[in-house]
Amino acid sequence: MGSLLLIGGLIMSFSVADPFANVVTALGKGNVDGLAQYFDNMIEINLPTGTNSYSKSQAVVILKEFFSTNTVKSFKLIHKGSSGEGSSYGIGSLVTSQGTYRTTFSFHQKGNNFVLQELRFEKKKSE
Repeated sequence: MGSLLLIGGLIMSFSVADPFANVVTALGKGNVDGLAQYFDNMIEINLPTGTNSYSKSQAVVILKEFFSTNTVKSFKLIHKGSSGEGSSYGIGSLVTSQGTYRTTFSFHQKGNNFVLQELRFEKKKSE
């Protein structure tokens, strides 16, 4: 019986989604709903038009508007890091129809979950 529980636990651990990988995938598709499932109660969003903290529902509206005018072509993760305090972050390059953005996102562990607390989109200057 104990080995059956161990096997069941192992199968469940492999089927649990990786929030970090899911956010990278969602950014690559401009999938706001894929991002929103990881939003904290409040999330800071930095866009070229300004920075603000938003509720989950407000953040969805803001990002849908951003991605409607910046159709995503690709997202490439450049760097991934973490702290010993349950935080992790990613830095990447988001190529859109309106230019390329240096994109940064940060997670924080909240209970047993990881939540997105910040998304930054900084437009790269034309070369």
